[in-house]
Amino acid sequence: MAKMIFPSRDRASVSQSINAGSIQELLFGPSLTIDEDCNPSVDACRNILHIYLKSTSVSGRCPCCGAVSSAVNCAAFRHPQWMPVNGMTTYAHITLKRYFCKNPGCIRRTFVEQLDNVRSGQHRSDLVNLVVFAISVFCSDIVTAMICREMGISISHDSANRMMEKISVEDDTDASFIGVDDVSLRKGQTYHTVIYDGSDHHLLALLDGRDGKALKEWLKEHPKVSVVARDRASAYASAISEILPEAVQVADRFHILQNLIGYLNDIFKADIPPRIFIRDGEVLNEPPEKGTAPEISMNAGSFDGIDYDDSPPVDERGNVIPYFNKQRGDHRARDKKRAAGRLKRYERIMQMRKDWDDGKYDSKSNLAQVYGMSIASARRYLNMPDEEVAKIKDLKERGKRKTDMDGYMNIVYKMLADGLDPAFIYSYILHIGYTGSVHSLVNHIKAIASNNFGIRLNIGFPNKCGYPKDTVIIKRSDVLKYITINDKTKMENTDVAKYYSLIETKFSRIKMCAEIWNEFHSILMGDAPDKLDDFLAKYEESPIESFVNGIKMDIAPVKNAISTSVSSVFVEGGNCRYKATKRLMFGRSGIHHLFLKTYATSIIMRTGKNARDLISGWMHKSA
Repeated sequence: MAKMIFPSRDRASVSQSINAGSIQELLFGPSLTIDEDCNPSVDACRNILHIYLKSTSVSGRCPCCGAVSSAVNCAAFRHPQWMPVNGMTTYAHITLKRYFCKNPGCIRRTFVEQLDNVRSGQHRSDLVNLVVFAISVFCSDIVTAMICREMGISISHDSANRMMEKISVEDDTDASFIGVDDVSLRKGQTYHTVIYDGSDHHLLALLDGRDGKALKEWLKEHPKVSVVARDRASAYASAISEILPEAVQVADRFHILQNLIGYLNDIFKADIPPRIFIRDGEVLNEPPEKGTAPEISMNAGSFDGIDYDDSPPVDERGNVIPYFNKQRGDHRARDKKRAAGRLKRYERIMQMRKDWDDGKYDSKSNLAQVYGMSIASARRYLNMPDEEVAKIKDLKERGKRKTDMDGYMNIVYKMLADGLDPAFIYSYILHIGYTGSVHSLVNHIKAIASNNFGIRLNIGFPNKCGYPKDTVIIKRSDVLKYITINDKTKMENTDVAKYYSLIETKFSRIKMCAEIWNEFHSILMGDAPDKLDDFLAKYEESPIESFVNGIKMDIAPVKNAISTSVSSVFVEGGNCRYKATKRLMFGRSGIHHLFLKTYATSIIMRTGKNARDLISGWMHKSA
């Protein structure tokens, strides 16, 4: 018999050879083969393939007592969904054997043989379930169902949702290094506590609330925790100190620096204006006055002998001239698209009615499935009178909203067509009684000129234009960003860097804030925690007194952040995965399901496990 050689990925291993006759065993399992008495059939309307298999076993094991029996009672049938073939939904119709149980003490008289890849009660094979689960880990349930449908797997989003319940979660009670933080299910309303493993950064737990109560209970069950990376939350600090007083707590350096930036920002707000104006090498004490555009005079021209009415404009033959007067995008292309869509829908409905009248479908359910609609919609279209069906292709007219320009649009068009000056048109419309916004009037004149004549107008009217061009404007926030950024070269080409010395001379608090930042940053990023005491003593009576007092209350974790390489970077990365998962669920997920989804994502991305490992317990579970 011919053989097929499959080279191994591992060069050190021996190449495997598989008999060609065992291909069926690879496709269907060790105890199934193709039933040659039944040929495969295809339902072209529903894109479904039916294959027929039969059992090759000569004995079976009773699921209750475990006794082996070869006494056949009768045949049994199962119809699970199999892996799709060429994009077609595939169903395997399997003929099995029902055996007599020979154990007289067993409560069962007969039993059906069990399959390794399709256990009792399953509607899909293990491989189909695995594919669905692997997709659902990284996609929402709705998207999972859509992707599976394109592949040829029939499954609802509710079934995909229930797949997550099959995850086997392993609680690592030996975890020694963890990261703790709070995350929001609904911003400002509902918060949870997340715990990550510091070794491989996968999710360990998602607890309800952030007051530390749930964290205490979790720490009681994990007494081997010795290092905790966290932010400055006092609830977490007290919970850890109470349950595990010997554990080393490490404050996150990023959050500490962010806290300091918040205090420096408060100092800036007290003494520095939101915008700093510089002109001729000098910082102005007051903002300069904004310039104004020239006012259009009502005497831009004589109105004697000028008489335009609001009748529609006509051409030489007396036909009405259509023109586009909208200020924003042209909706005609969108209307054409809508009309084409309605026409396509009409033709589809007419074809469906014709197919039904010709008797091509035996039921309305099959008809609805082929045309991709519900049975109720199919019935409604089939029973709809011809007059109502004809109205489907007609585009409904949009209702016109009344504006202050009603009664003046045609006048503006006619005057532009006659080549009159826009300023004169502006004055004339005001002269004949326009009482609306001058901004709206100018915008409509510009829109009609641009849409119909290709003329771009710059019509000025009295308003504030902006600050003089010779004035440099620097935001207060940009100055704070400049003194707190580590790599000053990233802002070397900005106005802040160019005029920083000038601004620093004008506002003395900027120099003080820069000194505070540079000193504290060098201590926090250094390796000498003892210098922190000198810093706190130096600034205990300063504008950052509250910040200093907060550091004193959390002094040990802050010093641990200086003396160790531990950080909460992996916690923030885990929170990003949590937020992405939450968005995939569209915010419609309970804490348990959200935990399972985030757990599965973190396990696959951060460890060597795959989707099969996560549900291995379920796949290997006996019926």
